[in-house]
Amino acid sequence: MIGKSVPRVDAYDKVTGRAKFTDDLVPANCLVAKIYHAKIGNGIVKSIDTSKAEALDGVVKVVTFKDVPNHCYPTPGHPWSVELAHQDVADRNILTGRVRYYGDDIAAVVAEDEITAQRALRLIEVEYEEYPVEIHPRKSMYGSKPPIHLDKKDNVLVRSNYFIGNVEEGLKESETVIKRSYKTPIVQHCHIENPISCAYMENGRIIVVTSTQIPHIVRRVIGQALGIPWGKIRVIKPYIGGGFGNKQDVLYEPLNAFLTTQVGGRPVKLDITREETFCNTRTRHSIEYDLTAGVDSEGYLLAKDMLAISNQGAYASHGHAIAANGLTAWRLQYACPNIKGEAYTVYTNTPVGGAMRGYGIPQVCFAIECFMDDIAKEIGMDPLEFRKKNLIKGYYEDAYLKPIAANTNGIFECLEKGADYIHWEEKRKEYTNQTGNIRRGVGMSLFSYKTGVWPISLEIAGARMTLNQDGSVGLMLGATEIGQGADTVFSQMTAEVLNMDISDIHIQTVQDTDVTPFDTGAYASRQSFVTGTVVK
Repeated sequence: MIGKSVPRVDAYDKVTGRAKFTDDLVPANCLVAKIYHAKIGNGIVKSIDTSKAEALDGVVKVVTFKDVPNHCYPTPGHPWSVELAHQDVADRNILTGRVRYYGDDIAAVVAEDEITAQRALRLIEVEYEEYPVEIHPRKSMYGSKPPIHLDKKDNVLVRSNYFIGNVEEGLKESETVIKRSYKTPIVQHCHIENPISCAYMENGRIIVVTSTQIPHIVRRVIGQALGIPWGKIRVIKPYIGGGFGNKQDVLYEPLNAFLTTQVGGRPVKLDITREETFCNTRTRHSIEYDLTAGVDSEGYLLAKDMLAISNQGAYASHGHAIAANGLTAWRLQYACPNIKGEAYTVYTNTPVGGAMRGYGIPQVCFAIECFMDDIAKEIGMDPLEFRKKNLIKGYYEDAYLKPIAANTNGIFECLEKGADYIHWEEKRKEYTNQTGNIRRGVGMSLFSYKTGVWPISLEIAGARMTLNQDGSVGLMLGATEIGQGADTVFSQMTAEVLNMDISDIHIQTVQDTDVTPFDTGAYASRQSFVTGTVVK
């Protein structure tokens, strides 16, 4: 079954509309929750009056930041670690009276229907004390009064750096020194299905049905947010309409879990709008890069220096891991004896940056590859030849993460095939000295990415297989199918190892933390490798 093109195991149900997503599993008598978002970008709530909303016919409950647990909890989908240094930053409350960005969550309404809930939101009256808003990380990192989070006086969440060789000396020895700055924008994931959940109670336990990439971690974070044992929570993940990293964060599941406890355990549906998804979930970080490099007369890199400043937004989420991952990539690909890297992740009064496909690598690769092109142009060298001169060759061992090494890579073969395929040399000559408004060109860039999150987190996965009476096999995994084809891959792997046809492998696509083996979830391009090993 491996190496063959097979129909996706979930294709038929999805194209016929039979696949059950979270909204398809909401019970008919479900209450509806809506969130009241702040109307200022920075400040505190001086007073909040919910009496008119509570008096509206059909409103079951109104809760504010005064009603929720007052301790902070973390939201990113990282495995729980007993090491304090590797635990995520806990800087968020279920609801807050300290507004840190426009749209921050202040209160929530639970009503019999959506229209009533929306009407009730308009009846809530809030008085604010406003503070200056800072949206630029380069300015914010010099501090603000008051700071966005009290424990970070300079608004810098984390700073990290490394030094290899002596960059200053390398630059002095260089024939040419080039300096450039680059910036990537904020991006939203735009998955088809907005974050949605339904929460209710059974036998004193909270059950949350949710569209998430990380059901087992959602259970843990809900427990942390509510201050209750994790075993009192059950999370069910049905089919999911895309995630791309946004749903690798625990978004509104803790709020919904809290709301059901406030209405006697009745089911509560919390479905946010597209506008709320843009503003109130997660985004790809905007990162600014200041890059410096020195090259000798033959075009070899002698020194390179990176300063990265990441706009984190109002809360930590996945935080500095994104900028740090990109900073690590600065050491890779292009060989150089003298390297310096420094990165800052900075709080601002903007929507929160979190995980998104590539986890900091798209941002840094954009900056690095633009820089390589600019260096080549500055010294008058073909960008393809410049890269060939400076790419790592053969065995490579990372200077900081000693166990990480590469014995081989196919990058030079890739470059040759790519250049031949697009007729690089011919077109470069053909497109020289063009004039007019419409011009043509050819370009190239490289991309380096790893799988998994070693060494900073635990890679854990589980699988359960059952032999049915007809000889077929049932497969249950903690790993999540989020549209990327994981269920098909795991079915192929199982069929291959057991020497069976894929039609006799019956995979359960729904994860249920009460019965599904533990798996940390879908992220970091890890599942085929990590969970696939478990399947094998």
